Amino acid sequence: MAEPGDDERHTGRLAALAALTLVLIVPPLLSQFDRMERVFDVPVIWVYLYLVWAVVIGLIAVIGGRPR
Repeated sequence: MAEPGDDERHTGRLAALAALTLVLIVPPLLSQFDRMERVFDVPVIWVYLYLVWAVVIGLIAVIGGRPR
């Protein structure tokens, strides 16, 4: 059975992840990756965006997969 504070912690972790995601995709940070260089013939900005996307989905799975 879930502890009384588990829902609040779960919600807090998801809110922190949402805030982190927002920080990682704001234009000032994205402009750091908007270069002409390529990684495996893919623009750096696209590699960065896909990595952020994959990490965020992975963290959601870890946070959401915990038994209550």
